[in-house]
Amino acid sequence: MISKEEIKNLAELARLQLTDEETTGLQRDISNILEYVRQVSAASQGDTLTPGLSKVSPLTSNYNVMREDTPRGSGDLLAGKEEVLRAAFPKREEDYNVVRKIIQKDE
Repeated sequence: MISKEEIKNLAELARLQLTDEETTGLQRDISNILEYVRQVSAASQGDTLTPGLSKVSPLTSNYNVMREDTPRGSGDLLAGKEEVLRAAFPKREEDYNVVRKIIQKDE
């Protein structure tokens, strides 16, 4: 448990003026917080200091999920999909897909 002297020292460092009632309340609250932190710390480290708490498993696995960076041509992504893309465009001129103009030239 944290002492009243430690609470008064913290209040002085924070430039707070606390009444005796506030000091007692903070002493109780901070002691509860520190006990909770101790329990969480013990559980995450697998300690058996606190009954009823088991070791906390990590939420994610610690491995690299990124694929290896390998160079490839832009056509590799579209291989075999040319006809599907051509069919998605209603207007065509020879081998080109026609889209509407979105950039206008200022005159």
